[in-house]
Amino acid sequence: MILLNLLAVSIGIGLLVTLLLVEVFGLAAGGLVVPGYVALKLLQPWSVAMTLLAAYVTYIAVRTLSSFMVVYGRRKTALMILFGYLSGSLMDMAMGGVLSFPAPETAGAPGTAGSAMHFSYFELSVIGYIIPGLIAIWFERQGVVKTLVGLIVSAVLVRLILVLIMPDVLMTYEAEQALNRADITTVLQEVFE
Repeated sequence: MILLNLLAVSIGIGLLVTLLLVEVFGLAAGGLVVPGYVALKLLQPWSVAMTLLAAYVTYIAVRTLSSFMVVYGRRKTALMILFGYLSGSLMDMAMGGVLSFPAPETAGAPGTAGSAMHFSYFELSVIGYIIPGLIAIWFERQGVVKTLVGLIVSAVLVRLILVLIMPDVLMTYEAEQALNRADITTVLQEVFE
């Protein structure tokens, strides 16, 4: 319930911030709903990076495809969304989605009474299903750098507004997200041992 309300508020604030950014600076943020989603994942930079990578792969794939066939208008938009979905899904599958392993500092000793194995995870996933496609559409329309600048500025502003107006709900959301999440150094140590 908290996630739905926070997501709805985040998307609403993202719509407002994006509209203001377009009117004042002429920079679109990669779609109207994208800054709201990205703002909630700013503390998970690997997810943001994978999403941007999936968007760029989508942009390159559709651009390459358009040199072989006539792709414009609704067809281009549909292909961007479809390729964004496919590239995001393939990246999720390639990266494993979620890597799970027992965390040594919290795992109970085997055979002791009341010991429970505690699992930490490091999530490598793309944000949403259509978000990479929406970002790729704006990569095509206004360029990669302008879209990235608009997205970064608007996502940070949305996050700041969320911190100001809903700090308790945002902290609860982040606590739920981070409850069992491991950091990258722990994951790398576990993988290479």
